[in-house]
Amino acid sequence: MCLYGNYKRVKVISQQSNTEVTVDACIADEIQSLNDRGVVTLGCCCGHGKAGSIVEYENGYGNWKAHTDPPMALLEHQSVDLARELEYTPFPYFYSDGANTGVWQMQLKTGSVTSEQCEEWHRMNNIPFKENQGLI
Repeated sequence: MCLYGNYKRVKVISQQSNTEVTVDACIADEIQSLNDRGVVTLGCCCGHGKAGSIVEYENGYGNWKAHTDPPMALLEHQSVDLARELEYTPFPYFYSDGANTGVWQMQLKTGSVTSEQCEEWHRMNNIPFKENQGLI
């Protein structure tokens, strides 16, 4: 798991060919592999070593508290069966207002959940342990 602001470019499946997006560096290879195998990912986050910590946020529906997720990806509902074949466990994603628009989520197999594991990933990849390094 990498610190916030450390990214790699990934080619994803989309309605436009050759779409590239920036992805947290520590999960980029897994996201690329999923897309290469036909899983349509809509978004992802490694959690930056803060899984389980409580975050507070506000939106049009009020003030909220939630736990930071472990490394996760959002995917289109058409990709659920394929994700299961790849031994993931997708489950419905609900927005703050309780709506589900066919988006699913699943925990990734790469990344880490603690700051110690995050620091270890940086060390093993010879990347300085600091935020906002941009594309690496």
